[in-house]
Amino acid sequence: MKFSVVQQKEIIEAGSGRFIGYIIDAEVCEQTGMITAFLVSEPKKFLTFLQGEEPVRKVFINDILVIGKDVILVKGVS
Repeated sequence: MKFSVVQQKEIIEAGSGRFIGYIIDAEVCEQTGMITAFLVSEPKKFLTFLQGEEPVRKVFINDILVIGKDVILVKGVS
C-alpha cells in the first residue's frame, strides 16, 4: 500500500471511537528499514494557523488493529 493512500485514512481509537487525526509522517527503523510508527495530527482549523504548532501523536505499528477502506482503527495512543 502506498504511503499517500494511508495518509488519506482517518485514524480512529477503537476503544472510544474518537477521531485522532490523519497520518502526517512515518518513523522508520534505521537498521531494518521498516516503519515503526506513524505520526498523527488533527487537521488544522482556521484559527490554529495563528496559534503555532498542533499536537502530534505517535501511533506504533503494533497498536494498529485494522486497516479498513476509509479508516485505521488503533488501540490507545501515546
